[in-house]
Amino acid sequence: MKKSDLIFLGDSLTDYHDWSSFGPHHNAGIAGDTTDGLLYRLHYTLDKGPTTIIMMIGINDLLQGVPLQQVKEGYARLLDALEKIDHLILLSNLPVSMMPQTQQINEDVIALNYFLKQKAKESGALYIDLYKAFSDVKGGLIEAYTLDGVHLNEKGYAVWEEVLHRDLKKE
Repeated sequence: MKKSDLIFLGDSLTDYHDWSSFGPHHNAGIAGDTTDGLLYRLHYTLDKGPTTIIMMIGINDLLQGVPLQQVKEGYARLLDALEKIDHLILLSNLPVSMMPQTQQINEDVIALNYFLKQKAKESGALYIDLYKAFSDVKGGLIEAYTLDGVHLNEKGYAVWEEVLHRDLKKE
């Protein structure tokens, strides 16, 4: 099993980007993944012996109608499984484009991010708030950063990297 000190965990938002500006790493993002899916395959990640994990997961759960409480419980199980990781970095979830049918999803994203911030504080993980940089005045994903209302374009990924590099330098 090839070792990797830095692993990015997540769904298509993680999977679809080249994270090479962060140096040697393993991108373990999988399009369509959910908190339960990530938990199911987490042993493959842990087998690589990472010292740092950067994780964003949960939007697919919400888009698929998984109740917020169940998503929080999935995150709690993930955090328990990752407690021995030296540097665990939890990224806030991003909003999706605001439409009447996504208003509740975006409200749940805010609640999930609050939960993640609290869990990070309790567990000693670093929480990085990407949400502020990606949400418009209505609480939806900034149109200039998205391809389809969920996935990011090059401009969106540039913002993501900028926030990550800035916040990781503070540590």
